[in-house]
Amino acid sequence: MLVPHQLLTSRNFHSWLYVAWFRFLIHYRKMLLGPAWLLVGPALFIGVLGLLFSEVSGMPREIFIPHLAVGLIVWTLITGFVSGSTTLFPRARPQILQGGMALTDIVMVDVFTTVLMFLHQSVIIVAVFVLVGLGIGLYALISLVGLTLLVANGIWFTIVFGIIGARYRDLSEVVQAIMRIAFLATPIIWMPSEGARAGILGVYLTLNPFYHFLELVRAPLLGNAIAPLSWLVVLSITACGFALAQTMYVRFARLVPLWV
Repeated sequence: MLVPHQLLTSRNFHSWLYVAWFRFLIHYRKMLLGPAWLLVGPALFIGVLGLLFSEVSGMPREIFIPHLAVGLIVWTLITGFVSGSTTLFPRARPQILQGGMALTDIVMVDVFTTVLMFLHQSVIIVAVFVLVGLGIGLYALISLVGLTLLVANGIWFTIVFGIIGARYRDLSEVVQAIMRIAFLATPIIWMPSEGARAGILGVYLTLNPFYHFLELVRAPLLGNAIAPLSWLVVLSITACGFALAQTMYVRFARLVPLWV
């Protein structure tokens, strides 16, 4: 099985969290600002582009800047899963060859590390909401459901692309190129108008899976309704993704040590 019952114990959960937290701290131990560097870049991006693009697009700052802030921080979580997965097993080569960690443990530690970075950067979202005076109601709790689904998809995605990336090392370059285009093509630094949703842009957004994952987290925080189609797309991708991960893990997991 992909995730045996034994892996779902409290002991394994705490082990994943401990190793992820340790790696998170070690990564920034020699930097003057430490983990604060995770906040500096996105904060400057949101501040400068938020003020600039709100003027260019004619959108009020109190609407556009929260849209940009939530979109950018959630996008870092998505790219963390996507880009990190392609190099995961080659980076974990010592642990794999020594047999110190199972492949599923390596996957979960990487997922937990990415989530910790996201939670750290979420401080920026809170600061933006406070600065623009945007209140949050009970409806915003639905974002937690969307975030849970996003993390769940990060697990199967890390397994699938981790295995493929172990076999084909140039996959990381291809994925990075695709993600750069996807960032511009997903409504993060721009907002689709209501009229445009019904035209060709509406068809394009329907075919963009990143848009649907983003909406499940961002829309409730901004007080907007989530389209039923977004739920359908995300749930369908989740079910198909775990089925694919199960198949690939059973078939190729034993070959990963040979590929790395």
